[in-house]
Amino acid sequence: MAVPSEREYGALEKEVAEIRHDLRNQRMICTSTTYELTELRQDLERLKVRLTTGAAIVMLVVGGGAWIIELVVSR
Repeated sequence: MAVPSEREYGALEKEVAEIRHDLRNQRMICTSTTYELTELRQDLERLKVRLTTGAAIVMLVVGGGAWIIELVVSR
């Protein structure tokens, strides 16, 4: 196996530095994407709660209205 020359060694060091930089960028992107995914999941849970609450309120109002109409009609 041949020993790399100074020039080849310098090129290899540069390549390793670029790979490390790319890896660091990929880690940052992964961290950012994970954070955004967590936020989206939280937003989805909030939306589910709002929709469920809204549906419950609508059902309560409709049920109350039907009950009042039934009282009025039955008299």
